[in-house]
Amino acid sequence: MKKIRTLFYMVAGVLSILGTTSCNDDESYDFPGDSMNRVYLKPYTGGNFVIVHTPVVSASSLELDIPVYVTQNHSEDIVATLGIDNSLVDAYNAANGTSYEALPEQALLIENKTITIPAGTYNSSESVHISINEEEVAGLRSENGYLIPVTLLNVQGGNATVSTNMNTSYLVAGVKVKSGLINNEASDQDTQGTLVSERTGWTAYVEESDEVIIKGEISSLFDGDPSSEWSASSEQLFHVVFDMQKTQNVTAVTAWYSFYGYYDYFSFTQGAKLEYSQNGTDWEDLGTVPYINGKNVVLYAPVPMRYIRTEIPVVASWGEKEASTTIGEFNVYVK
Repeated sequence: MKKIRTLFYMVAGVLSILGTTSCNDDESYDFPGDSMNRVYLKPYTGGNFVIVHTPVVSASSLELDIPVYVTQNHSEDIVATLGIDNSLVDAYNAANGTSYEALPEQALLIENKTITIPAGTYNSSESVHISINEEEVAGLRSENGYLIPVTLLNVQGGNATVSTNMNTSYLVAGVKVKSGLINNEASDQDTQGTLVSERTGWTAYVEESDEVIIKGEISSLFDGDPSSEWSASSEQLFHVVFDMQKTQNVTAVTAWYSFYGYYDYFSFTQGAKLEYSQNGTDWEDLGTVPYINGKNVVLYAPVPMRYIRTEIPVVASWGEKEASTTIGEFNVYVK
């Protein structure tokens, strides 16, 4: 299957981006009395990145826009060029007690390497765009992780020069290997892709229908009204199959209902098994439903599928054991 870049959903604690040393985000001068206009990079603190390998796809969350800044006003445009300086990796490891590897040159995509800081402004009008080459991500499997030193290579114009102490930001990319496709650490805010708006013909059914009590119309799952509920219950475990009528590149599954418009509840049971299929007969494992504080089961990367099947296990509730689910809306996010 084609390797797909995702925007995962964030996996905490694996990556960090650190700027070079500075007491604050702004640089007034490199030393007292400096008359040069210093071009510099701000440390990035907006989030973490990870490279994830699953049984079906390999994906990376590393996708970043990096602007540049200057310390003084200037009357002409300043042109800055950025690049990756892997010669800094060994020195970084020695100084920080780490053992990161340099990311192979072909694995990184750098767009818009040369950018302009217009006259009279203090930051670039464009940004350098950095991402992982999705054709190479499957080979990035170092247990040590990867260090990516994003560096100001040179500047021209505006009586400017490269800062001596804020010229590099270090991107650290960790690696995780997962047995499933579900990102257990993601929240609804990490969902990538677009919610499907056209669900004409979508349907669902219970595989063990003779043993299950069903209430409501199956069409209510796709009518846009989460308060129009469909429910099913049984004394034994059963399965619900959703048919989207065509293959979708799914990034997240959402199934929920609204309690009189006041509270929203996720419909699948924590720990339940989720599967997917192209033909409704041959099933592949998506993983198990994690604890959901929201509405979405988020995948690490888009996975092509037409059918989705969830088990409804027997659980204890109010002193009784029963397998049951209530669903107001079923949908998927796609890319």
